[in-house]
Amino acid sequence: MAPLKYLALASALAGCGDLEGFGGEVTALATIRFEATGDFEAVRVPGATGEQLRVALVWAEQWLPEAMCILPPESPEVGAAVAAGCRNPLSFSPDRVTDNVALGDGELVLTALPAADLMVGDVTARVAYASLVIYDDRDETGTLELGRARRFPQGGFDPGPDVVPTRDVIYGASFVAMTEPDTRLAFREGDYLESGFYPRRGCGVPLPAFSVLSAGGFSFAQAIAATAAGMLPSQDPATCAEAKPEDTVVRIPFRVPAEVQEVGCDQRREDSTVRYRQPPDEPLDLANLTYACAKIPAFGGETPPDLIQLLVASPADDRCKGLTHYTLFGCDESENLTCDVPEWDFRANPPAWWPCPVSP
Repeated sequence: MAPLKYLALASALAGCGDLEGFGGEVTALATIRFEATGDFEAVRVPGATGEQLRVALVWAEQWLPEAMCILPPESPEVGAAVAAGCRNPLSFSPDRVTDNVALGDGELVLTALPAADLMVGDVTARVAYASLVIYDDRDETGTLELGRARRFPQGGFDPGPDVVPTRDVIYGASFVAMTEPDTRLAFREGDYLESGFYPRRGCGVPLPAFSVLSAGGFSFAQAIAATAAGMLPSQDPATCAEAKPEDTVVRIPFRVPAEVQEVGCDQRREDSTVRYRQPPDEPLDLANLTYACAKIPAFGGETPPDLIQLLVASPADDRCKGLTHYTLFGCDESENLTCDVPEWDFRANPPAWWPCPVSP
C-alpha cells in the first residue's frame, strides 16, 4: 500500500520472554563499550540542572507510517499538519527498553538475549536491532520510559486514560533514523536474509550472536526510488562496518533533544492503520494547534470519496509527534469507515466549531 512498505516485509515471531540465567552467577553474553561525544553544554536544555545521564539499550520494532504521512499533501495546510504531526518515516521506532547504566560506566554488560518477539524472521534466520540512547533520568526510576503521542478528546465514547508524559529527556542515540549514519547493536540467530527491517543492503552480513554494525544511511528519495524498482535502498559500502562488541566502541554524539526525542516514542499502531474519532462536543483550541481539512485516502474504494476529515497535529512542545483524525461520520474503533450502522453521523448537523466542509 504505502511506498515504504519494505519497512515491514518480515513478520516478528511471537515467543517467550527474555532468556536469563537459571540461578547462580549469571554469565555475561556480551559487553558493549560506549562513549558520549560532543559538547553536552551546547545541547543542554536551558535551565536544566542536576542531570542524571544514563544509557539505555532500546530494541527496535517494525513500523509502517500511516498514509497521510507519506502521500504528497493535497494542500499547503495539509503539508503543515503532516510536518507537525508525522515523524520521519524512516525513523528508528522503539519497542522495548532493557538494560540501563550510568553514562560514566562506559559499558553495558548483557546477560540476556533479546526476547523472541523482538526478532524478525523465522527460527532459521532472524535478527534484532537496538539503539544505545543517552537520556537524563528526570523521574529517577533508573530506566528510560518510552513516550507516546497524545490524542485529542473525542465525543460519545470513553477515551480512557490519556498518556502520562515521560519526564526523561533524550540527549543522543546511536541509531536515530535510516536517513542518518547509524551504529546499532544486532543479535543474529541462524542465517541472515536481507529484508525491509531497517535494511542494510550493500553492507556486510551481521555476525552471529551479538555484533555492532555501522552504516551511512540513505535519503527518503532514494528509499522511494528503490521501492518503486522493487528493491531495498542501498547503503554506501564504504560507510559500512561489522564488528564483535569487544572489538569496538559505540560513540554516541550529544544532540539537541528535539532532534532525537522520537527515538523514545512508542507508536500507537505499527501497521499504518488509522482510528477515526468522533468530534468532541467542546470545541478544540484550534487557534493554538496545527490542523487541516483533508480527503481520506481511499484504498480499494472502501472509504466514501467525499468524506472530509479534520487532521490535528500534536502540540509543538509534545515530545512525541502524532495526528488525530476526526470525521463527522463513523464508528468507534473503525479503520475504514465502512460500518453498516454508524455510531455517529453529524453531517446534517455538525458541531458549531467544525472548521471543514460538510460532505453530503
